Amino acid sequence: MSSKKRKNISLPIYFFIILISFLAGFIIVNYLIMPVVVGKGEDVPVPALIGLDLKDAQRVIKSNGLIFDVAGYQYDTLYQKGKVIFQDPKPDNILKKGRKVSVIISLGAKSYTMPYIQGIPLEDGLAVLKKMNINNGINKIYTSSDSIPRDYIVSTIPKSDETIAPGSMITIFVSKGSESDTLQMPNLIGLNLKMAVDTIKSLNLILTGVDSDTTIDSLMSKVILQYPGEGANLSPGDSVSIVIRNE
Repeated sequence: MSSKKRKNISLPIYFFIILISFLAGFIIVNYLIMPVVVGKGEDVPVPALIGLDLKDAQRVIKSNGLIFDVAGYQYDTLYQKGKVIFQDPKPDNILKKGRKVSVIISLGAKSYTMPYIQGIPLEDGLAVLKKMNINNGINKIYTSSDSIPRDYIVSTIPKSDETIAPGSMITIFVSKGSESDTLQMPNLIGLNLKMAVDTIKSLNLILTGVDSDTTIDSLMSKVILQYPGEGANLSPGDSVSIVIRNE
């Protein structure tokens, strides 16, 4: 029994001794031997690496007697894929030869897949793109549609599930309603305010502005300017503004 007890007691002691020996060796090498070895090296300035290709950066570091280390990769819109976008230490810092310089390499601009936003309101479609951090420029083209309501998305370029090229424009075709819903702006010039307002309401247009330099009289005030002008293509719900003058 006593021999078994001795074995059970001695095992933890052996592990403890091994652990202490390992730590002591690490401390001696890292804090005593390496500083002496490295300290004897020649001082060199850290070269500028940002913007260089990976292979060029490696060559420059090696020629200066330093060790090249790739710390990681990340997407970047400024530098092309394979270029150095970050380095540590920064350029012109002084290092001993044999020390390490770490860099991060560009993966290029991140590409996205176009989501399916057809058939939903334009505002909701734009919100989807924003939520996905798709910051490409948006080109909106309004087109007539008999099947898709006004201000809803008809289609997109790129199409859904296609890759959005970095920096490219996204075109969104937006419904302006059925062609039969399109109307032309009538001539309001010369009408009194009441007649002009009645005409605008009858076409389901919205009067958003009435400018006048005098007190308004609905019967005596006449329209002298209008926007949009006569003949402009409009849809129900569009805005109209007028300028009137008392006569």
